[in-house]
Amino acid sequence: MNDLELHPLDIPEIISLVGAFLGRNDLLQCIRVSRVFHSTLFRFIWRRIVVKQFYLGSFPTKKALENNKNYIEELEFSYCFPEEYMALQGCGRLQSIECKTQPSFYKNPIDRLINSHSSTITRLSFQGPHLEGIWEALLGCTHLKTLTICEAALFEDQVDLFFQVCKKLNSLEMSSVVVYGLPSDFLGNGTNKFIFPSVIRLKLLNIQILDPPHPHTSSYCLGILARRCPGLRSLEFFYCKADEREMQQMHDDFYREIVIHHPQTLTNVSELGLGTVLLKDEDMAALLRQMTELRRLVVPRCDFGPLSIRELLADDQEILHGGGHRARIRRSQRLCDTIEELEYNRDSERTDGVVQAILSNCPRLKKLSGAKITVTEIVSGAKWVSTGLTNLSIQLVADVGQETVEDMQKQRIVFRQIGKLTRLRVLALTAGSSTSEQLHTLDLRLGAGLDELINLKNLHSLSFEGDEHQTMLPEDAKWILKNWPNIENLEGIVNSRHYVTASLFQSYNITTHDVLDFSNSDSDYSI
Repeated sequence: MNDLELHPLDIPEIISLVGAFLGRNDLLQCIRVSRVFHSTLFRFIWRRIVVKQFYLGSFPTKKALENNKNYIEELEFSYCFPEEYMALQGCGRLQSIECKTQPSFYKNPIDRLINSHSSTITRLSFQGPHLEGIWEALLGCTHLKTLTICEAALFEDQVDLFFQVCKKLNSLEMSSVVVYGLPSDFLGNGTNKFIFPSVIRLKLLNIQILDPPHPHTSSYCLGILARRCPGLRSLEFFYCKADEREMQQMHDDFYREIVIHHPQTLTNVSELGLGTVLLKDEDMAALLRQMTELRRLVVPRCDFGPLSIRELLADDQEILHGGGHRARIRRSQRLCDTIEELEYNRDSERTDGVVQAILSNCPRLKKLSGAKITVTEIVSGAKWVSTGLTNLSIQLVADVGQETVEDMQKQRIVFRQIGKLTRLRVLALTAGSSTSEQLHTLDLRLGAGLDELINLKNLHSLSFEGDEHQTMLPEDAKWILKNWPNIENLEGIVNSRHYVTASLFQSYNITTHDVLDFSNSDSDYSI
């Protein structure tokens, strides 16, 4: 039979493309469809194997494992390390190993497996307190690019080997790791021993360096590590401590090292996350001034005001010449033209057009978590260009009344702007709010303009939590159920005066925050 006469689902190449997106349970069903399905999809079942402590009886037999080892691409071990897996050799496609160990393990158990596949492994992840014996194995991995370490300890006799491994990495992620001392020459600038030219992604979450070289702090040394990665494109720093003063000192030392003392650290960084760092508007502006391109900025505790907006829209940036002289040069692209995700302090009370400026100047923006914006700002401002948004989390304040036709028309204009964001999956209108008794966002009824949101077919979640002024009626609920096919939850009280609207939503498994008190409701409403 000619290939042109075959049904598409009889062609192995097409089946294989579909199989790449299927989960394990779906694959197990599909291999029963036909011989072609079985022969094509069988390898996908073996692509990733998860070995868990309490599921020993469900593991493949030693013979099955040996017969199908060439299909294995990923192995994950959770507190369980069967000998038949540790003894595996010749898995030609094995690229990734994840390992979770308990405190009772005083030596990482998978070094033998790593040594046997040192020519194929590209990604390793370890979660557990002990890493003894693992570093020599990692040094032998010729194609290792990504290393993740969580909830572990790096002892002094391991640190040198750790830094040798880092020289071959593209991505290093560390979370809740304690480092027991640094090499005596770590802070020196006269050697390339601690330069990591291949690292483009660095993630440092709750890292503590004990006994750092006097008089420096742990975060200063982490800043040194960041600036020793000249090719850095993505940087994330997070440090949380009960002592607020100690935490702020850690943040300040890290910020000074990478922004003030060595601003060239951020020149090529396009993704920056400072989860717990507290910065003022002028400090954030100084940071943005150093950056050449910006795709992702997550700074939930930082102010983002007029100075930051000015740098976001600026045609030039600041660079540091060899002699320490600072100069401004023209950007190839403005930061507002490249940014795709932006999160900043949502608790800010300022209403100075910042959110409006972002939405009207960032055409590639996909996610925005910002502060306050008013109906008046939107009505009097430029049209939004961020039409590709999938997540919008703001505090939209209805600073106009509902008494006049003009006021209602202003709300409808705002609804119309939001209605153009046809890719929205998450819409939060009261994000960061703390004064629920005073909060008043858009009136979510058809008469106020809800019908302007008819094209939000992808919307999964709508949040208006804290606004207790909503009085949605059953006809509003029916409209939502008909026109938003993917809606799953409404985070807020849809009507505090009667239960019928909330009951209608909940009958379709759509959650709300209403308390259904059937004894205290208007008798005029029924489903």
